[in-house]
Amino acid sequence: MRLLFFYFLVISCAHNAAMIEDIKDQSHNEKNFFTYEDYSGQYTVTREIKVQASKLISRVLILSSAGVELENQVAVSKFGTISSGKQKRVAILPEASHFKVWYNKKLFESKINVNKKNRTLDIEIIKPPDKIPKQEIYKLPKGSTFCYYSQLPECLKMQNLLVVAAKKPIPLYIIWDNYPFNLEQYQGISSEPVVLGNLSLSKYDNNEFKYIVDIGNQVIFYHYDKSLNFIKMFWVSQGISLVKQLGE
Repeated sequence: MRLLFFYFLVISCAHNAAMIEDIKDQSHNEKNFFTYEDYSGQYTVTREIKVQASKLISRVLILSSAGVELENQVAVSKFGTISSGKQKRVAILPEASHFKVWYNKKLFESKINVNKKNRTLDIEIIKPPDKIPKQEIYKLPKGSTFCYYSQLPECLKMQNLLVVAAKKPIPLYIIWDNYPFNLEQYQGISSEPVVLGNLSLSKYDNNEFKYIVDIGNQVIFYHYDKSLNFIKMFWVSQGISLVKQLGE
């Protein structure tokens, strides 16, 4: 276990230093394809991740087998660095998100802005048929680590939380950037737009790091390869799986 942790610490620290340079150079850019399955069927997911002007920008699309767009999720977080002893590490602060989903060919939307001054989520919800925006304000709980749900794989990796969680579980808050439609998509979860989770390393085998994100009454499994690239997600209680397509 000590050898595993030492190996993990080395590659994580190397990645962290490279990521800090990427933030400065604004050069991080990737696009990957995944196969998504739930109780309703199988779909294609594209995950686009960019670092631009010290921002983490993500776009997640869910497409039908015919290529029809079913969900479109854009989230923006701000990068920074904080000192940890003699070293610096990446810090990420969610800023804004825009979620669109089509039900029965009708468009539903949710926009969330993080008000740093008031420590609130300012939420705008648009539903047919009237499409009159409904406003909600949610007070953020006290905490130091927040991640958008759609950015969670990158948020965990880029903040070096994976190496910390390899030693002991760590708490973090997850902002549902698909709120309030997540309440229709997922069963048995909290009705709040923010949930407290705990991240821990489950095990390492077959050259994969397997993590657990415990959100209280349910757990989500995130898998990374030996270079800490996100490759799989399983949310068993919801019947959801997300697996990176071969060749990507």
